[in-house]
Amino acid sequence: MGRVFALKNVRLLYKKSGALRFASHLDMNRFMTRLLRLSKVPVWYTEGFNKHPYITFALPLSLGFTSEWEAVDFRITDDEMPLKKAKEMIAAVCPNGIEVIDLLEPTYKVGKISSAEFEIVFAGDSGAEVETIESFLNQAEILVSKNTKRGNIEQFNAKEKILEFNAFDNGSNLCLNIKLPAGGSDNLNPKIITSAYFEKIESKNPFCSINRKMLYTSDGNIFK
Repeated sequence: MGRVFALKNVRLLYKKSGALRFASHLDMNRFMTRLLRLSKVPVWYTEGFNKHPYITFALPLSLGFTSEWEAVDFRITDDEMPLKKAKEMIAAVCPNGIEVIDLLEPTYKVGKISSAEFEIVFAGDSGAEVETIESFLNQAEILVSKNTKRGNIEQFNAKEKILEFNAFDNGSNLCLNIKLPAGGSDNLNPKIITSAYFEKIESKNPFCSINRKMLYTSDGNIFK
């Protein structure tokens, strides 16, 4: 009788860029399922008629955003398979827009995610300036509105949720690095901040690109 393999929980860390920034969360679920099948990595599948890999994304990315630190969890059925080999198998079938960073056993539970760092790059003709961004973000109040789960519109002070920020000119464009709450207990989409800023300066071209650079745990460590 052969050895019975134990399931191993693993976490795939990857970058998402290019045209894939327009893939929705549902699209990414389908995409990752196909990717794992193509890789031939011995992934654990759910039972039942419609078997599929059981995968869990740490923190779904907003449509239109790119990311340098995405995480998706799944299980492999061969607990002796070197993760380096599995990583190479997945990387070999990745299309443009996905770059594998690492495949490892999870250090933190998804519930430990508490913040995210974003890089926002403003269009050259958006009207954004370092001085106006700093002045805007240094206000005591930045009143914004958002839709609640019950369908109501709620107004709150976004200033209280901004953890860190740094505005600078990279020589080509105006950039803003900003750290915001993220995760199950609290979450602030940077689009809420940029929309309020563009409204404040009455921008004629309110466009910027948003890249999620990193996820952090409640104790300040990198989520992995």
